[in-house]
Amino acid sequence: MKFVISFVFLAIFFWLANFRILLWSRDWPLILIFLGLMNIMVFPRYSKKKVIEDLEKGKITPDEALRRLERLI
Repeated sequence: MKFVISFVFLAIFFWLANFRILLWSRDWPLILIFLGLMNIMVFPRYSKKKVIEDLEKGKITPDEALRRLERLI
């Protein structure tokens, strides 16, 4: 899912670049900053501690805990 959204934003960037609204040579730092903020805000990563706390509180199942821990690796 994360890659799909990133590709959509990249496609929109190239589309806007074709209309000369955005220019790669001028706006590439802004694109990198935007993608970094998107990764931090939209796609937060779970820490091992958070997964264990959620499991102990019964918020997630053991299977969900395993999936989250596998994504951390």
